[in-house]
Amino acid sequence: MKTNLTALIADHNQNIDKYLKVCMEIGVTHWIHLLTGNEIRTHFRKYGPPRISLISERISAEYGINLAQELKHAGCDNIVLFMSKKDSVSTKQIINKKTRALIFKSENQAQTPNWKLSSKEIRLLQLLANGKDITHISESLKLPVSRVKSILANIRKKTGIHDRAALVTTALRAGVIG
Repeated sequence: MKTNLTALIADHNQNIDKYLKVCMEIGVTHWIHLLTGNEIRTHFRKYGPPRISLISERISAEYGINLAQELKHAGCDNIVLFMSKKDSVSTKQIINKKTRALIFKSENQAQTPNWKLSSKEIRLLQLLANGKDITHISESLKLPVSRVKSILANIRKKTGIHDRAALVTTALRAGVIG
């Protein structure tokens, strides 16, 4: 009969595919996905330490290495800390605290925005860059405010940048506006 092996997955991200892949490879039959440090602490205080803990390097505002240390003190012997980059300080902490670390080569998260914008969209971005608010932009473009907001929403959707300041800054750096 196969024994049940439960793993604690600690990551504030909803996408836990990389953890599940590791779980399947090591024979984990059940897992518990917790999103915050407090949920994790409550769980191991209530149910005892898990046999396996898979922890992200950041859980909400906390560092995974600190949570790994708490789990180690609680009695969890198999702790795997997932990191996206190698840095010597974290690596030394991991070695000193006797925690295993898996370092993933992170893909470049920064996607190149789609700058295939209409002349009206570019003019709107330029006006935003000049510090104009929506009402001034609507007057300059001779459009209702609702239409200006709609155009801005389309720009955000096309580029994948949802913050106005980041949108303007990125457009300036890319040379879309001057």
